[in-house]
Amino acid sequence: MAYLYLVRHGETVINAEERFNGGGVDSPLTAKGRAGAVALGKMLAGVPFDRVFVSPLPRAMTTAALVTGGKRALTIDPRLREMALGDWDGTPLADWAGKPEFINYRHHLAHWDYRHFHAEGYPHMITRATAAFNDAAAAVGPDGRALIVSHGIVLTVLANVLTGVPLDAARDSGQVANSSVTVLRGHAGAWQKVAWNVTPATLATLPVKERALFQK
Repeated sequence: MAYLYLVRHGETVINAEERFNGGGVDSPLTAKGRAGAVALGKMLAGVPFDRVFVSPLPRAMTTAALVTGGKRALTIDPRLREMALGDWDGTPLADWAGKPEFINYRHHLAHWDYRHFHAEGYPHMITRATAAFNDAAAAVGPDGRALIVSHGIVLTVLANVLTGVPLDAARDSGQVANSSVTVLRGHAGAWQKVAWNVTPATLATLPVKERALFQK
């Protein structure tokens, strides 16, 4: 079965300022974000990746270059870009926190009125990103490993939905951290989550079987 190593980009200026960081905006990585990506690269240095797939947004491209040390060819896949949040993109999270539509956006995903905010919405994002995951798995073959560098909403929701979590609960476990990796094993239609939201700081706390995913 193929392994997909799902990396969220490093912290950006917009992340640090606690603003919505959807697919309609971008900003550079902070110093912390760059350091996190470099550290993650060292953690993943022993993994024999067959291919590297990346969102076209600059924050993901920069992260991929830092994680791989600039030594790997990157396959840009527009289907891996972050979900566009429309009118919310770039605005402070505090402007919406606690309001009914924000609660839907975070906790009742199927009921979020994304059209009202000119956003993309979860259903479309799930369809296009799932196709990207499946194509990445097919590209590396049944025993291959693909590195996928993408975004917080995409990776959190997909890793959960593809492993059987209902859409409405797909963000209840919290969003994957910047400069983290989640690992899926399987193939189209049959994915298993074998590591969740791992960072260099948490690697040593993992069970031996999970730590082996990050070793030669």
